[in-house]
Amino acid sequence: MKKTLTVNLGGTVFHIDEDAYRLLDNYLMNLKHHFRKQEGAEEIVNDIENRISELFSEKISKGQQVITLIDAEEVIHRMGKPEDLSDEEPSKQEGSSEHGGYHHETYSQESGSPRRRLFRNPDDKVVGGVLGGIAAYLKVNVSALRLIVILLLIFGVGTLIPVYIVCWIVIPEATTAAEKLSMRGEEVNMENIGKTVTDGFEKMADGVNSYIKSEKPKDFMTRLVDGMVHLFSLLSKVFLVILALIFSPVLLVLSFVFVGLIIGAIATLAGGSAIIYELLPSLDWNMISASPLIVIVASIAGIILVGIPLASLLYGILRVIFNWQPMIPGLKITLLILWVVSLLTIILCFSQSNWVFPYYHDIWYVTGI
Repeated sequence: MKKTLTVNLGGTVFHIDEDAYRLLDNYLMNLKHHFRKQEGAEEIVNDIENRISELFSEKISKGQQVITLIDAEEVIHRMGKPEDLSDEEPSKQEGSSEHGGYHHETYSQESGSPRRRLFRNPDDKVVGGVLGGIAAYLKVNVSALRLIVILLLIFGVGTLIPVYIVCWIVIPEATTAAEKLSMRGEEVNMENIGKTVTDGFEKMADGVNSYIKSEKPKDFMTRLVDGMVHLFSLLSKVFLVILALIFSPVLLVLSFVFVGLIIGAIATLAGGSAIIYELLPSLDWNMISASPLIVIVASIAGIILVGIPLASLLYGILRVIFNWQPMIPGLKITLLILWVVSLLTIILCFSQSNWVFPYYHDIWYVTGI
């Protein structure tokens, strides 16, 4: 029987046995000591912790409940040790050995190339980094990809612009060293994370813009691509402004509906269901006299039903303009579930009552099921 501890690693809670905890704690302490003099040392260690958390999560997802000593040793082997970066002989690194107070054994690593993930590339962007991220994901030349997209736009494939904007909003930006390594298909281990942060990939670079503004000699094709990229950048920003102006009336209408629902809900809670007769006398509110609770529930559901798309649309526009961080996946899923529940609630409220809507000179009935 072994003692089990609960630890928070990379924002995720794990149950880990005492031996594995001591090994992992000693490993992380050695990492902090190794990178203490390097710029971005804290970021390096945090990224390594996040990667270890991902590897542990893979084991938990397979039904395992407790992280054992063998699991910790395997993860340390995959990530690498600080002394692996020193100038020691390779023969000293092989087999079983004791380094820095933790045991190391040889494990078979997973076959195949590292899993790639699609991100926007902040280090090689002209507008939003979408093409830079796709080029890194596909291992193709980003200038050639930009040239192809611009030629398609010239020949009338205008649908690429809204597709680009949607990708800009949906695809997350690679903000950490681990995400940038995953974007390029490189192994997310201690050595690569350290190199990425140390080499300055963590900082927001000008990327292609710096190259375009540089005074290095360029051939005709390079200058042509640079000029077309500048033109595409300007056209994309103009299109984004036009799109915002087009959707402004929609946002305005949704805002009025949202405010109206809030006022209706507050009025119902404060003055009872009879106040609705005064606010909307043209409707035959048979449901209100029968069940005021349904009106309150429907009002709250309506606020959520309209408010979530309105807030999401506003956040998406502001995120593109001000380069905000994207919503975390858990929040997106929660909002989607909440919106679906509110929609079903509205439908249920309608189905439980008889509504009479005057439309011109006719009367339209919605009969409850």
